[in-house]
Amino acid sequence: MDLPTCPSCGASVLDEDAADCPFCGAAMSTSSASGKPSGTKQPSQEPSNKKAPANKRTKRETVVDDDPFDLERQQQTTKVIPLLRKPVKGKMFRVVCPMCDTPGFASSKVVGKEVKCRNSECLAPVFQVPNPDTKDQKSTEQEKPKEKKKSKLPLVAVVLVAVVLLGGGYYYLTRVPDGSELSKPFDHSALKDASRKSFSTPTNNKTNSPDTDSSLKIGSSKTSPKPQKSTQAVQKEALEMIIELSRARKNRSKPYSRRLAAEAYALSGDIKSSQEQIDYIDRVSPPLPFYKIFPLIEIGWLQLKEKDSSGLKTTLDQTEQLSKRIPEYGGRDTLDLVARLAAFWIAAGKEDLAETLIKKYQKKDSLAQLSAYLQVAHETNRYNFESLIDLYQEWNSPQWVAVTLILITKGYPQEALNWAALAPEPIARTEAVTEWALSQVTRAVSQKQKPETSLIQPAETKLSSTGSAFMYAICAQKLISLNLPKPAEIYLEKSKSFLTSTPVPAPIELGNIKAVNDLVLPLAAPLKMLAETNLQIASVESKLGQKVEATKFLNNAVQSIRAIAPSVEAVQSKINETSNFNFKDQIKEALNLSSNDRVRRGINEYRKQLRNLKSAAENRLALLVQLLSQASRSQLASDAWKIALESHEATNLNLKDALLQSSLPAVMIQSVDQSNNELVAQIKKTLNDSVPGLSKEDLLIQQVSSLVKNGRPEQAAHEINQSDLKKAWKAQLSLQLLSILMNESQFEQAIQFITALKDPILREDMLNTLSAVAVIEGHISVIEKLLGSNLYSPTEKISGYLGLICGIRALPNEQTSTSTPKVQPKNL
Repeated sequence: MDLPTCPSCGASVLDEDAADCPFCGAAMSTSSASGKPSGTKQPSQEPSNKKAPANKRTKRETVVDDDPFDLERQQQTTKVIPLLRKPVKGKMFRVVCPMCDTPGFASSKVVGKEVKCRNSECLAPVFQVPNPDTKDQKSTEQEKPKEKKKSKLPLVAVVLVAVVLLGGGYYYLTRVPDGSELSKPFDHSALKDASRKSFSTPTNNKTNSPDTDSSLKIGSSKTSPKPQKSTQAVQKEALEMIIELSRARKNRSKPYSRRLAAEAYALSGDIKSSQEQIDYIDRVSPPLPFYKIFPLIEIGWLQLKEKDSSGLKTTLDQTEQLSKRIPEYGGRDTLDLVARLAAFWIAAGKEDLAETLIKKYQKKDSLAQLSAYLQVAHETNRYNFESLIDLYQEWNSPQWVAVTLILITKGYPQEALNWAALAPEPIARTEAVTEWALSQVTRAVSQKQKPETSLIQPAETKLSSTGSAFMYAICAQKLISLNLPKPAEIYLEKSKSFLTSTPVPAPIELGNIKAVNDLVLPLAAPLKMLAETNLQIASVESKLGQKVEATKFLNNAVQSIRAIAPSVEAVQSKINETSNFNFKDQIKEALNLSSNDRVRRGINEYRKQLRNLKSAAENRLALLVQLLSQASRSQLASDAWKIALESHEATNLNLKDALLQSSLPAVMIQSVDQSNNELVAQIKKTLNDSVPGLSKEDLLIQQVSSLVKNGRPEQAAHEINQSDLKKAWKAQLSLQLLSILMNESQFEQAIQFITALKDPILREDMLNTLSAVAVIEGHISVIEKLLGSNLYSPTEKISGYLGLICGIRALPNEQTSTSTPKVQPKNL
């Protein structure tokens, strides 16, 4: 049987009744029926001269040249082949719409013909199908000339080799040793010879000499190196750069930049220029007049040194007037200022003003702690934050301690002791006096003197017996760190002697209803001080090999904490009793209450007492975790685990503390690491391998310390950036990590670490520290190159240049030149 054929494409159509060709879309005409047998019944069809309704135009065809849509309408009157969504037999040719990239399928015979996109929202649905063979042919023809083109690569290679040989020969014949550390970018192997674990000021300037630093040489030439710039020239350039940068538009704070400029001139001894910069603080916005006090303090120290009584009186009057404009909630600026100003006032004989100032503005939080650390470093040139910062213990009065340390460094030790003794709280007084004692011991050891206990004996009269014991125990810890065990034993015995008359307190026990109702808790501060003292003694005993004595004093420390409040379990048991059905009768009988109204009031007061006791009990648990965690980090992890296990198994609720459900076991495991696998296995077995995690602070310390140790400072900075802990605490951690890198001479990694941090104020502090340390270590050129780069903002660079000047002033050969300043040329 013959099949109907399409008059357009000639394809055979299976469907005899098809109105349109399934292959090309054209209409099936009547002529296709003539090829069929005469006996076949033909379907009725419309006359061939009747046009399809789709192509009928009632109006005369007109095309406007400027109307492309009208042109498209005219073109659509011709036969357009619609594209199918899926391929079918005979329509396997894939066509992609050039307007909307929608694919469709049709017969391969549509090449060169117009088709219609199957996307109903296409802006130009009708397009002509291009011939793919023509494209391939064109691309082949375009590639042919390229193949025939001669390559110039051999000629270029010859020229490059010739240039390299000529340049190498010239360099070999004319080279001289380069004195700059930056001849190789960030290759700071010279710092490997620097002092490790100490940022002490060098006694000579040998580190600047090319003869003593092989890394500053190039090759083995014996030609004399380039002369190093003098510190005076470096300081002059730094001052000029500070002025130039302070005028930059992208400063974080214009007043702050001018303040640093004024401080820089004051530190360099140019009082006149410093005063000019102080005047500029008023000319920039926002108005921050108290910023003037910072450079005035530096000027005041110079006047004290030169005994310029007239100038000193003027400066004191100015600072006193401006101090009235210090913002009460000024954040870091206020905290930074009050410690430095109080120290200056005390040295100038204004102790009463200093005491009033500190009492008004002092804080006890991580921000105040950070400020105190930074001001101590800035004023004393003690930039080793690895030993200065304690992330687990905070000063109770950071500003009071900072003033004490500043006075000691400025040469006022007696004033410092008197000031420390003025602290209003016993714990703050003990901390400040202990810092004074540590400075005396450290100074004696550095001067090769015997650290006798008589050095700190005057401080005993300023402290209680517990405070004196604490002071001697801390000094013993310091002597052990200085590898002086014999003097440490003497200080330890002196410390223990102050506790002979102090009884070990007993834990609080909850009795019957009347006893609980009448219970008054003791003051927590003295017991905390006693616990801390016993812990320090235990730590020293352990480090000296006296394990039995160490265990004894650690238990005394735990007893002192348990005397602060009852346990959480004991209080919760009393709370549960209040739900008993006969509790009303019990309290009525225990408290001898006669009326129902008194019973009701008695129950309310009793429940309020229990709530207060539970709050104190939760504080006791937190203090125990903190104490035993500190013990674990002080080589007492085994003893701490024994105490925690006994508390877990205790039947007496007053001795039962949920220590195993805290972060303490994880701290124990971390502290022993792989040195005591038996203890680690015992802890995991007891807890069925479900050890609670570390605190967020401990976890971050662990992560970033590991990253820095493994040479990944940028990743460590990223972790700090992402952490949701307090910014001030993270800043302390960052400064400690920076010191670790500097102590290990990892200068390049220190730069990477600073650059990766996001906190701009922290970056300023760290650049200041890095610059000062690098100068003291003898690497001025490295800092100059770093600050000349585009890595940092103008304010950050100013802070770095100020650190450079601080480092220069800390050098031994610069200490005496401050009193005879030379006016620095400047461009204001």
